[in-house]
Amino acid sequence: MRPSRVVIILTAISLCSPVAFAADEVQAPSPEQQAVEALKRIRTNIQFNKDGTTRLLRLSNATVTDDALAHLQHFKQLDYLAIVCPQVTDANTNHIAGLINLETLLLSKSSIGDATLAHLTGLEKLERLYLAETKISDEGLANIAGLLQLTSLSLEQTDISDEGLKHLRGLSNIETLLLNETQVTGPGLTELQELSQLRVLYLEQCALDSSAILNLEPIKSLEHLSLNGVALTDEMIASFAKLSQLKVVELYRTGCSLGGLEALRAALPNAQFYIDPELVVAERQTRRTELHSVPDGLRTHPTNDDEGPRLTAIADRLAEADEPPDFQKHVIPLLGRLGCNGRACHGSFQGQGGFRLSMFGYDFEMDHGNLSERIDLDSPDDSLILNKPTSADEHEGGLRLPPGGWEQKLLRRWIEAGAKGVGENPPTFVRLDVTPTEIVFKRSDEAVQLKAEAVWSDGTREDVTCLTRFQTNDETVAKVSPEGIVQTCGTGDTYIVSFYDNGIHSTQVLRPVSDLTGDVYPDVPTPTEIDRLVVEKLAKLGIVPSELSSDEEFLRRVSLDIIGTLPTPKEIGSFVTDTSPDRRSRKIDELLEHPAYVTWWTTRLCDLTGSNAGYLGATEMAQPVAAQWRAWIERRVQENVGWDKIASGILLARSRAPGQPYREFIAEQSEYTNTVEPADFAALDNSMPHFWYRDNINQPTDKALAFGYTFLGVRLDCAQCHKHPYDQWSKRDFELFTEFFTRIKAGVPPDAKPLHEATQHMLGVPVKLNTAALRRQSYLRIAAEGRPIPWNEVYIEPAKGEQPGKLLGGPEIDLSQFDDPREPLMEWLLTEPNHYFAKSFVNRIWTNYFNVGIIDPPDDLNLANPPSNKALLDHLTDGFIGSGYDMKWLHRTIANSRTYQLSWRPNDTNRADTRNFSHAVLRRLPAEVAIDAINQATASDEVLGAVEMAVGNRKIGQHPVSYQTRAIDFSLLIFGKPLRTTNCDCERQSSPNLLQSLYTRNDQEMLDTLGRRNGWIAQLEKEKPTADRIEELVASAYLRALSREPTASEAADCRQHIEQSESIVEGLRDLLWALLNTQEFITNH
Repeated sequence: MRPSRVVIILTAISLCSPVAFAADEVQAPSPEQQAVEALKRIRTNIQFNKDGTTRLLRLSNATVTDDALAHLQHFKQLDYLAIVCPQVTDANTNHIAGLINLETLLLSKSSIGDATLAHLTGLEKLERLYLAETKISDEGLANIAGLLQLTSLSLEQTDISDEGLKHLRGLSNIETLLLNETQVTGPGLTELQELSQLRVLYLEQCALDSSAILNLEPIKSLEHLSLNGVALTDEMIASFAKLSQLKVVELYRTGCSLGGLEALRAALPNAQFYIDPELVVAERQTRRTELHSVPDGLRTHPTNDDEGPRLTAIADRLAEADEPPDFQKHVIPLLGRLGCNGRACHGSFQGQGGFRLSMFGYDFEMDHGNLSERIDLDSPDDSLILNKPTSADEHEGGLRLPPGGWEQKLLRRWIEAGAKGVGENPPTFVRLDVTPTEIVFKRSDEAVQLKAEAVWSDGTREDVTCLTRFQTNDETVAKVSPEGIVQTCGTGDTYIVSFYDNGIHSTQVLRPVSDLTGDVYPDVPTPTEIDRLVVEKLAKLGIVPSELSSDEEFLRRVSLDIIGTLPTPKEIGSFVTDTSPDRRSRKIDELLEHPAYVTWWTTRLCDLTGSNAGYLGATEMAQPVAAQWRAWIERRVQENVGWDKIASGILLARSRAPGQPYREFIAEQSEYTNTVEPADFAALDNSMPHFWYRDNINQPTDKALAFGYTFLGVRLDCAQCHKHPYDQWSKRDFELFTEFFTRIKAGVPPDAKPLHEATQHMLGVPVKLNTAALRRQSYLRIAAEGRPIPWNEVYIEPAKGEQPGKLLGGPEIDLSQFDDPREPLMEWLLTEPNHYFAKSFVNRIWTNYFNVGIIDPPDDLNLANPPSNKALLDHLTDGFIGSGYDMKWLHRTIANSRTYQLSWRPNDTNRADTRNFSHAVLRRLPAEVAIDAINQATASDEVLGAVEMAVGNRKIGQHPVSYQTRAIDFSLLIFGKPLRTTNCDCERQSSPNLLQSLYTRNDQEMLDTLGRRNGWIAQLEKEKPTADRIEELVASAYLRALSREPTASEAADCRQHIEQSESIVEGLRDLLWALLNTQEFITNH
């Protein structure tokens, strides 16, 4: 394109631009736009139509005056107006008269009276009118008699009486009428009989008699009646039989007796009654069969030591007698041992070759039915189940049944005896005993035979070694043959796991790593019981623990573990010069009182319980509710409330107090969100229901899984579909356990639906465009004022009949006998004999200090994953329970042990040890701690001096606001901070990766952190240090980053580099950057 053409085009563009028309006047704003601008500072909410006109206007600030109402005349398209201001009077409400498109008008809690009602006569489109707590009178209601489109009308807490109700006769479209705390009486309700569409009627705290009920009989549309606070008489109760149309009746604080309630239920069998908690308890006692004790549950080793016959192995008995094998005791275990019902064979969901078995057994009915298709009772030898597994060629699974072997004989004998399934009321499996219980190998050529014995409820004991599956948890230490012969493969320790029926037994196998065992094991200090139990096992393995860590190492380690914070140079100096023998225990106590302890462990407990605003959409107030969750946990960490109390406050929580009407509930909830003097949601006597709101645990199965993970440390996922491969839970067990969670609901219960809907409309939520975004926009502003919004709630749905449920490992119980099935669940959680609740928490805390759990992974407690040191875990669990589930007791006990304070430097005996706590393990810092450490190490002296109290903006207190990765900082994301989206401790990543290295080496955020204005390098640039300070500043850099002084050689190298740099500050910048990129900095050691 030639230059001359470019000039022409640019000239044309400039002439057509707005600048070319500068002589024209800018269009003046319309009256409506001027009104919008005038109300800008005093309106609470405003929404617009697509054409730019105003749709919704809410005025509820204390700064709203009568004069402001003059602007209303310009909002011709307004369909929603709220004036909720006690200071507003009738003075300027005449401007409402011209708003002929209004559909909703909210004037509650303002000082308007009859004069304002006179301006409403022309609002023919008005559908919803709210006049609660205003100064209107009976006479004034005559002005609304012509508003024939009204569907909702609120006259609560006004002086309206029976006389005023006469003006409502013609309002035939009214569906919801709120008359709470008015002067209305029973006789006056005759005026409502022509309201043929009336579905919801609130008459709370009105002076009613039996005539009230009788006068409502002609209103056949009436479905919901609230009489909270009305004194019920026997006469009134008897009258209820006339109101057969009712579906919901609220009777809180009515004085209704148990006999009266029974009469009401008989009169209205299809209605739901909402009654006082005392009445609920009384009614329950008349129909409930008391559970004198909660079933044991989670009984890994139930006992049955009754004398009974002792049977030899079925493989031996087949040759001795004509005994028919038992389907459950012999046939199914044999198929399991042969691998037939494994996931790679016929146990897969699609089966193999048209033949399917339940995975890992335990669906006896299905297995028997499918096996029956592969047997020939008339000619047992022709049965497919006998012949096909004997052929390596025809059978895809290869040779499984050796021809002529005892396994084939067992199946043939079973078929010959009629191939029967499980009989009626058979003895139940009690436990699996395996001997020896522990194997200690001395030499590489040793082998030991395991013997497995099944114990049944009738006292029978049977040698089932030949029917038991065996597996090793570590083939480098020991291997086991199908017959149960254990051989050593190397030094160390592991478990051999035995599987039979529903029983799983773990046998510990050890082989010393050195000759330092028995009498030649060195004398190792064991100042605490933890140390004694750890060393007791180390002595069996010939492992000598490392030496004690230095004071600098201990201080850094314990500070990072307990408060997620590096010690400052000042703290380090003070600690290492302290020579008192109790300095370490005093430092632990000091850290447990540090504000950062509360912040860091609040974050960790919120991780565990799954607090994420992104999953709290069901609350309609996700961010405020997530903040409440954090505050609730934080208060309990701060006050050191027991873990049992915290769990109970979560598990048993429901949103509304027993007997609390919905109207009071929503008012109370908004007091917590009031930005001016909010009520204290975190108060110790409040529960926290938000756990049950989570969108990612909507289904009962999801709730059961989340419960198992959070409070038991158990993964129940497998049992959703089949017998758990590593534990005793069957699919049936899981289904019945899930019943404890089917009645936990999050949303709107039946008694709240009308008022919830009415409140939505009252707040301007569009009927046709009822979106979550519009609701949030309205609710956040209104709740911030402390005014009621239609809060959703967690509630318990009543049982609809018999409801069989089963605690894990316990008998079936009828959950319909409990108004809240979580009550027996919580009782069982604290009393079941294996203490999974306490054990899982202890194990998780231990993992925090040692990088590996006594059971590992720490959220996978199962029978095939036994503890590396059972005595140690039992000791800590018993102590934790005995302390009242005191979290600080647990932290203090672990941190004060010599085991925790050992050096990370290994010796020849413990170099390969990763599970017996013989030395500290290098572990990468948690994401939040790592980024905070970077910020702290690079901070100026002034900032560093305030680090003790400045926890408000720390990363250790940062919580995800969504389940999307952008919800947290990039730096936290790459270092593995969890988004709290799954039931797995593994969501918090602790492994190093390339992105982390790239971040600390050359990410712009990292470089900006080094050079920031309130950083140490910027401070040094101002100070312009001289060469005589190099040694001091090098030491400071090491103390900031590595919590120790440099060695002599390190100090010399640093001085050389700094002296060769462009400037001292540039050299120190290089040094600090280099230290932040060392393994020593990014790990806890």
